[in-house]
Amino acid sequence: MKASLFLGLIASAHAALGTTIRNVYTFPKNTFIENIAVRANSKLLITSMSVPDLFSIDPTVSVPTASIVHTFPNCTGISGIAEITPDLFALVTGTWDLANTRAALGSLAIWTVDFSQSPPFPKFITTVASSTILNGIARHPTNPFLLMAADSAAGRVWRINLLTRSSSVAFSSPLLEPTGTAMEGLHLGINGLKAEGAYLYFTNSAQKFFGKVAVDFFGNQVGSIQVISSSTAAAADVVYDDIALDVNAITGKGYAWIASHPDYAVKVPVGLPGAQTLVQNATLLLNPTSAAFGRGSVKERKTLYVTNGGQFTPEFELINGGVVALSL
Repeated sequence: MKASLFLGLIASAHAALGTTIRNVYTFPKNTFIENIAVRANSKLLITSMSVPDLFSIDPTVSVPTASIVHTFPNCTGISGIAEITPDLFALVTGTWDLANTRAALGSLAIWTVDFSQSPPFPKFITTVASSTILNGIARHPTNPFLLMAADSAAGRVWRINLLTRSSSVAFSSPLLEPTGTAMEGLHLGINGLKAEGAYLYFTNSAQKFFGKVAVDFFGNQVGSIQVISSSTAAAADVVYDDIALDVNAITGKGYAWIASHPDYAVKVPVGLPGAQTLVQNATLLLNPTSAAFGRGSVKERKTLYVTNGGQFTPEFELINGGVVALSL
């Protein structure tokens, strides 16, 4: 499908000044941290594709710790997570081959976790048997019963009806596909996913862009995919991953912060003029995988939390997976 290209937004980039970064929490070795969501009480919900645990971290305390909310059955890890209604979150579990970033066919499952109950109540929704990766997920922008999910391998967007517990492909496009099957950076097409107004906003890691597409109430694509920014316009080695979105639902104007490999957080204007802004830190931003704005106090709302996938040692142990905080 033909893409519309907003050339004024992808022309250049500049470095951010005065952004401070602090470590929030570092997980034990061989814990690959994948995604993040933030509750209204400021607590962070963290997923890992290498363990079947959903973690909770309170970033407002002096020494944050990670507690296990729930350990999910019949899986090795969790990918995407998103809030559906206040304090009700959906997530994706699977049996993961981390080297290839794919799940065993038939292993992907959708769950919800209700934090209005004590203890939080997990509920199995459905399996998505014909996909090998559901990556970013987002509640449909206007339909509260529809969950949208990014299939990074097949270049599709799935819809999961949380009432009927059914799933189907909403739409697909060459602009959502990866460009390879094995090489890191090329084997993930549509990746991060967020929703606002009438649009789904997404990254395509392999094709190196951030874009949006309108959807109707049932999740069907409306019109063409629009490219908002190019990762190579930010820097040659930037690979977009997941998104924190701050866009007005009516005007479509605002900003996105994109967690980006190998060591970046990138601020992208949406519907506004201006260049992309780079925050780079090779010590604290270690293969960033996702980002989310804090909630609660003014201080928290001016904080961007970024998850780190981590880095490999010469002995091929994964270390320094965790969460850092950027003061905006």
